[in-house]
Amino acid sequence: MPTIFVSALSLICAALSTSAADVATPQIQCEEATFDFGSRDAAESVEHTFLVKNTGTADLEIKKVQPACGCTTAELEKNIIPPGDSAKVAAKLSLAGRSGEVQKPINIESNDPTNPTLQLLIKGIVSADFQISPNTMMLQKDSPQALASASVIVKSLKNEPFEILTSQSESGKLKIRWDKLPDESAYQVTANLEDRYEPGQYGDKITLETNHPTRKQLEVSVLVVVPAPISVAPSKLVLPQETSSPISRTIVLKNPPNSPLTIDKIETPYPSMTSKFEPMGDFGVRVVIGNIQPSVALAGQSVTIHLSNGQVIQVPMELKEKP
Repeated sequence: MPTIFVSALSLICAALSTSAADVATPQIQCEEATFDFGSRDAAESVEHTFLVKNTGTADLEIKKVQPACGCTTAELEKNIIPPGDSAKVAAKLSLAGRSGEVQKPINIESNDPTNPTLQLLIKGIVSADFQISPNTMMLQKDSPQALASASVIVKSLKNEPFEILTSQSESGKLKIRWDKLPDESAYQVTANLEDRYEPGQYGDKITLETNHPTRKQLEVSVLVVVPAPISVAPSKLVLPQETSSPISRTIVLKNPPNSPLTIDKIETPYPSMTSKFEPMGDFGVRVVIGNIQPSVALAGQSVTIHLSNGQVIQVPMELKEKP
């Protein structure tokens, strides 16, 4: 009898092992994941097509293609790649404002269980007569309707005087001005953005016309970043009219997917109030305001929460109406 039991158990284990081995899984692969463009001038753009292949046994789903910054774009031929098939990733890198060694990654997120993020890389050396610092103008909007402003310095590396004659953004949405610096070979270029943008990242480009003898045009890469809204619950703190002892209230901040939420500081209406916060995993952050002594003076005041990305959240207080 024991022999029969052991034999049956062995058969079951063998069957389970075979079943696990036969599970179909996708596998992402790119034989040439790094492209070296050699040496190029900053007035040029680099274009290259990567070939991503599915060497697995199930459909490969490309969930996201994320270039490192606004100077790089990447277009995917198709999102679903059957086993044995491949898809093109057409990448383009603007070298405007860059000099020296350049490395720009492109991350590809997929349903490959063993390699969920494949990194492609474009690299090379950029020679330039001009320097744009920082090399990408970052326009950070606190909300879709908020205003945004940013500046870069455009400088001749050979210290040659030049004039900026006109400017134009690719989107037509940027209001641009330029101010000559005391150094005759440099300008501060500032862009203001007033249009509403939905949450996400948007690439743009500013073209500057100059009177420079060899560089009639200069390009400034622009990246517009609009954070996804943060859910706040409750939207206001309702306090009782009277209480025999101090009370506490909890606020939950829920962050958007793939957007970590970090609190810098919390301000309460009175120093006597306490505040603490604790992370809730990927869900968000729990904020507890303690030692609240309800009074008429608190009505209309707010708890102010400062986030590390510069956002400020205000949660107003109000007194519950007497029945």
